[in-house]
Amino acid sequence: MDTENEPKVSENTFLVKIKYRQNSSWQGSVQWVEGGKTQNFKSCLELMRLMDTAVLSGGEGSKTAEIGWDPQK
Repeated sequence: MDTENEPKVSENTFLVKIKYRQNSSWQGSVQWVEGGKTQNFKSCLELMRLMDTAVLSGGEGSKTAEIGWDPQK
């Protein structure tokens, strides 16, 4: 079995709290359990981008990322 070409699998757990539903979108907070961080979001797109940032880069974000996890939370 060749494991070098297989994609890296990581498990991440997110707790999403929807506080409001306005402008056809969700607003609330998301907690990244493994990273120990919580961040507010203002839209479904922002929620997805936060989760994507956590999965791909360990939550640190990149220099070009507009949305990332706040290191203080």
